Amino acid sequence: MKIIEKTITLDDKDKPINIIPIGDIHIGSANSNKKYLKELIDWIKNEPNTYVIGMGDYIDAIIPTDKRFDIKDIDQEFQKDIANLPMKQIEYVKKIFEPIKNQIITFLPGNHEETFRQHNYVDVVYELCKYLNVERGNYMTFIRIKFDRTQFHIPPVIIWAHHGFFGGGRKKGSKVNNLEDIASGYLADIYIAGHSHDLFATSTVQLGIAQSGKQVYTKKKIFINTGTFLNTITTQSEGYSERKAYIPKKIGVIKIEITPKSHGIADIHIRE
Repeated sequence: MKIIEKTITLDDKDKPINIIPIGDIHIGSANSNKKYLKELIDWIKNEPNTYVIGMGDYIDAIIPTDKRFDIKDIDQEFQKDIANLPMKQIEYVKKIFEPIKNQIITFLPGNHEETFRQHNYVDVVYELCKYLNVERGNYMTFIRIKFDRTQFHIPPVIIWAHHGFFGGGRKKGSKVNNLEDIASGYLADIYIAGHSHDLFATSTVQLGIAQSGKQVYTKKKIFINTGTFLNTITTQSEGYSERKAYIPKKIGVIKIEITPKSHGIADIHIRE
């Protein structure tokens, strides 16, 4: 586990900050939607007060000696580099994220990077973070979003982030239940996970009594599965997803919108 802090000073106190979790890109796969990724990065670059949390699986990192390897699954752009696939994929990700490197809070590893590290002794996420000058997160990372205290006297917003491990079937309900269960063991305002490629957000509300004992307050907890950039089925490839007849996933991201207030707590909203 790791703890990462980010203090934000707003140029315009009346505007919220946006946090975009980006993961499960799978650069190198024939089904990776690079066009959507480029468009999103361009939008982030030009959007004030917008920050990124990397959620893992930036590259596919599947090489010919891997039992998962299938030449039909390899993006044609990388097929000429079969002998050096992960390094070429890393170069691509570096180039894509470089324009917004000052807006990246952290990069977490995913199972594709971790599998490659364990078998080949190369830490892909370390290489990405070193190049982009970004603090490397762990598979599980707490992120404290703090605001400049000269602007706002509010508690930090706590994000629990994990690449994800959720299974339990193909339907969304099992993933929602697993995320909500996490809140019984880890305290945060927002819980984000990837890996399953589902894109959804849900919330619960807890009722409490203020320390004065005379007021009742509500506290919202938000649960997010951060989506994917990997098209499930395309006419350009005949790969694993097609053989397993996976249900198509929506390409996209969740935008976390945090509006700090002069007193009290931050207001948090979720948008696709």
